[in-house]
Amino acid sequence: MSRRRDSPTQHNEIKDLEMAISKPRLARVPGTHHVVVAGPKGGTGKTTTAAMLALCFAELRGEIVSVLDATTQLGTLRRRVVSSEEPSTRPFRELCARALEGDVLPEWSALAPYVDVVNGLRVLRSLSSPADQDCLTPAEFAAGVALLRHAGDIVVSDVGTRTNGPVAVAALESASTLVLATEFAYDALELTIEMVSALCGQPLSYRPDPDDWSAVSDGRFAPLVAGSVVVVAPGRQRSGATDRPDGNLTSMTEWLRVVCSGGVVMVNHDVHLELGDRIVLGELELDTAVAYLRAAAVIAARFPLTEVNE
Repeated sequence: MSRRRDSPTQHNEIKDLEMAISKPRLARVPGTHHVVVAGPKGGTGKTTTAAMLALCFAELRGEIVSVLDATTQLGTLRRRVVSSEEPSTRPFRELCARALEGDVLPEWSALAPYVDVVNGLRVLRSLSSPADQDCLTPAEFAAGVALLRHAGDIVVSDVGTRTNGPVAVAALESASTLVLATEFAYDALELTIEMVSALCGQPLSYRPDPDDWSAVSDGRFAPLVAGSVVVVAPGRQRSGATDRPDGNLTSMTEWLRVVCSGGVVMVNHDVHLELGDRIVLGELELDTAVAYLRAAAVIAARFPLTEVNE
């Protein structure tokens, strides 16, 4: 990845991680791998995580990589990856509807009106206007993702915060790897533990009025959670005394580390990412780049592989 000047130690780790990401070769069959990035709270880095993972895979691997905004509301994924000077593309929701009707072929020439290409990464935006909110159906989403998986090799989906909604459930049902995006803060970690426990079929909550997780709490997603990766964005700056020490936050992240075998990746504060504008890899802090490379390497290690002759 393009990055700022690194120290010898950082250089070696980055090279090792880049090799771990680039070396495993996916089996050349349609529908190879679907990475779903989810989390129950807004502002915890889901879109950033989805964008960073997709950018890593597109830069370091030879397969066709797509990243899509699967939120049922207006999302910001395209803004984080594509220059604002580029003309607007057709929304992913429209492509999904056509895919469900069998009206579009899984060929990139046919998909071009819906796709921005940035450094080899294919980017699909969410909706065209607020009036389209909540119009995407689970069947349409499933058809759209199946089309992209047939046309390419790796699809990364940002499903937003409605992780117990119908579209998010459809995403989980098609996921090969689940990435949980959260934040080093009490509310975010508590909600993430609530979500994870529900997906494991053993709902628990820190709140007297938890969300309704009945659509996903039958245990069928427990294997998906067991292999998931947790990406923890830096918490908000807190001032003044508190009776809830940071040790409690650490214990919650350790709980996630035990339940999610892919591990917990901690991301440091990064001024470039905090701006919320288009991500430029060369502007990232080195520790930030390393953190997302670590997450990408864990996912790459789970790819279904084909034999490669050295």
